[in-house]
Amino acid sequence: MGDWPEGLLREEENGVILAVTVQPSAKHVGIAGIDDWRGRLQVAVKTQPRKGAANEATRELLSEAFDIPLVLIEIISGHRSRQKSVRFRESTLASIESHLEAFDVE
Repeated sequence: MGDWPEGLLREEENGVILAVTVQPSAKHVGIAGIDDWRGRLQVAVKTQPRKGAANEATRELLSEAFDIPLVLIEIISGHRSRQKSVRFRESTLASIESHLEAFDVE
C-alpha cells in the first residue's frame, strides 16, 4: 500500500497502532492529513482538553473516519499529550492503510 513515514503505524498481535497528533480546541474538526516529518496523522477536534474530553472526541472522529466501532479504538499512550498512540483492536494493517490513503496529502 502506501509508503508511510517511519513510526506512523505498526501491526501488533491484538490490532494496529497509529501515531496521532491532536489539536484540541480547533475551529475546524477533521483529519488534516499525514505529517511526513513527524510521522503522525494530524487530527483536529473542537473539544477542550479537559477531563479526557478531547481524547474521547479523538476516538469518535477516528471511529467515523476509519469505519471502526468506537469500542475497538483506544488511546494507549499520550493521554495528557497532543502526541498519542491509538490502538485499533481487531483491525488489520491493510484495512487501516486503505483508509489512510485518503488522508495522504502530498
